[in-house]
Amino acid sequence: METITTALGTAVTSLGTNIQSAIGANLPAILSVAAIFIVITATWKLVKRFTAGN
Repeated sequence: METITTALGTAVTSLGTNIQSAIGANLPAILSVAAIFIVITATWKLVKRFTAGN
């Protein structure tokens, strides 16, 4: 039973490390995608405001 618990703990720890390294490696890409979405949304709102005003 103790062996199973230890194996599970190791698996969870390594999984967490893998997720952290994956996020760390992809963080610039994630941030750039988020920035693009923010810019598109802001531009869209500006365009709608100007077209609605005319």
